[in-house]
Amino acid sequence: MSKEDISSVLSTAKKLDMTALLNGVTYEKDPSKQAVYLALYNYRLAERQKKTIAQKEFIR
Repeated sequence: MSKEDISSVLSTAKKLDMTALLNGVTYEKDPSKQAVYLALYNYRLAERQKKTIAQKEFIR
């Protein structure tokens, strides 16, 4: 898989609704597909957390 393919997948994941990704994790029967949904959900969650932590008002 090339870097362009991975970038395309990640940019598509950024556009997806978090609820849709969580539903994919919860209701997908195929373990391989479920793992992909989980990885994309965790990626989106990490990106949101980075934005929150970067805020000036955020207290650690």
